[in-house]
Amino acid sequence: MKILGTDFVTYYVGNFHAAVMFYRDILALPLTTYSDADQWAEFDCGNVTLALKGGEDIIPGDHAPRIALAVDDVAAACKELKTHGVNIVCPPQDHGVCRHLELLDPDGNVVILHHRADGSHGQDVSVG
Repeated sequence: MKILGTDFVTYYVGNFHAAVMFYRDILALPLTTYSDADQWAEFDCGNVTLALKGGEDIIPGDHAPRIALAVDDVAAACKELKTHGVNIVCPPQDHGVCRHLELLDPDGNVVILHHRADGSHGQDVSVG
């Protein structure tokens, strides 16, 4: 498995709309992806994407930020990680636009391994 780059860092937010307005209107970050239905927004921070995930059950400070590292093949990465005894807390999931899995590092931090359907990674969204 080879890490290709960082696709995004996620902050879980209690008030999704207020958070979107803060990052878009106060910090003036370009909003690149928005879904009210999914409570998901992405902002271009120059060298990395900041993703906001909202929801009724999200309590600010209750969820630590997560990094999403791009890989070529999520299923292959899962198999490799299992041979090392890594704790996979969310098995590979397909969302149409991407596939991902979630694992725990030795300190219990969640790390996302991620693959975009269009083949891009990081800020490179021109591939596809």
